[in-house]
Parts: sequence; structure tokens; C-alpha cells
Amino acid sequence: MRYRKGDPLVHDTAGKRLLMDVLTGLTAFNGTLVSKALYGLETHGSGRPPRPAILVSNHCMPLDPLFHGIAMFPQRNYYTLLEETVESPVLGTLVRLLGGIPLPRDSRRLADIEAALVHALKTRGFIHFYPEGECFLGNQNIFPFKAGAFYFAIRLQVPVVPIVTILKRVQKKRRTQLTDIQVSVHRLAPLYPPQACRTARANLAAARHFAQQVHDVMQAEIDRCGGDRSLYRGPMPRIRGVND
Repeated sequence: MRYRKGDPLVHDTAGKRLLMDVLTGLTAFNGTLVSKALYGLETHGSGRPPRPAILVSNHCMPLDPLFHGIAMFPQRNYYTLLEETVESPVLGTLVRLLGGIPLPRDSRRLADIEAALVHALKTRGFIHFYPEGECFLGNQNIFPFKAGAFYFAIRLQVPVVPIVTILKRVQKKRRTQLTDIQVSVHRLAPLYPPQACRTARANLAAARHFAQQVHDVMQAEIDRCGGDRSLYRGPMPRIRGVND
């Protein structure tokens, strides 16, 4: 299943979806134990998420994909990631089996990306984006969102479900918690996009406005819950084949 530039973005069969289910279940079970031990992970949801939907999250911890997968479980979802990540023979194969869909930088593959998202929404019901574009370690002041996820929400007329990672420094750790950072993940109520416009340019303008609306709702949740801004450590260092 190693991915090379130009390959189909989704190579899906019933057997691979079954394997994805098994791997997702094992990851959620073991990941919950690890996440609670390290960060006392708590998850909070706002009702049952609608399907299909686009999920968007702030990205402030390397383990965010695990935290957010746990917050959605037992629902399964596809998620987007850098094309370079899935080119790695071992890591790339694993993340694709777990539902990773690469996002090529080549603008000529925009139609391929949309087709992959349509497939994800039809088969699993959810596709996950990190619209900040990269991980900003410990950040509780969300960086501006790129418009891509919101453009496709408008194009495909599906709601956006915000998932927010909130970080706090704890003065006294639980006996079972190994770090002094408390992580809680809040799944918020869905936000619905405006009607699609007649031109791509108009849709992009609407997407930028919608992105800001979702951004503000997510930032308000961090502020309401007292996310600790002193934890910020800057962008995650570049790791070849992972985030570079």
C-alpha cells in the first residue's frame, strides 16, 4: 500500500475497510490507556454528530490525531495529512490503513481530492482536517484557518463539526497521570455552511468567511474552559517524512 506521487488518493476495498475497523478499535483501546496515563485525557461530546460531516480541529499536540479519534470512537473517520507522510514505506502504509488520505500540493489534483473526500463521506461519514496546517505545540490561541476544509463543506453541502483540544497545567497530578498537562477534547455542535455559489472564486470567498466563523467558535470554547496559553512552545519541529 505504499503511496507514490500520482497514485490514487484512496485505494479502498471491503477487506481494507474491515482491517481499518480492527486497527481503529485496537488503537482506540490502547490509545485511551496511554492518553489517560500521560495526560488524564477527558472527552466531551455535544450530542450525536451528524453524518456525513467534515471534522476540524486545532492542532496543539503530536498525539492530537489519537485524542480526536478517541473522542469520535466508535465512529470511524478518514483524515487528511501531508502527502509526504504517506510516502514513507512503513509509516505511510500504517496511516493509510488507519484512514489517512494524502493531500497533494499539486493544484491539478484538486478534482482527485474532492473525489477522495466524497468517497470518505459516503463510506465512513466523516473526514477530518487540521485547518491550521501544522501542529503548534501547546498552543491555545488558534492560528488562522486555511480555507480548504470549508471550501469543500460548501461544495459538498455538509456540516462542519469542530473538535477542540483544551490544555491546562495541573498543580497536583492524579496518581495515575505522568505529566503536568491535562488534555480535554470537546466535540462541539455542528455548524452548517452557506449555500454553494456559482463560481469557485465565490465559494472560496465564502469559505474564508465560514472558516473564521468556525475558528471563533472554537477559540471561544478554549477561552470559556480556561485553556492555558503559557504552554505554547512554537511550531512542531520538522521531521522528514512526517511533517515536512
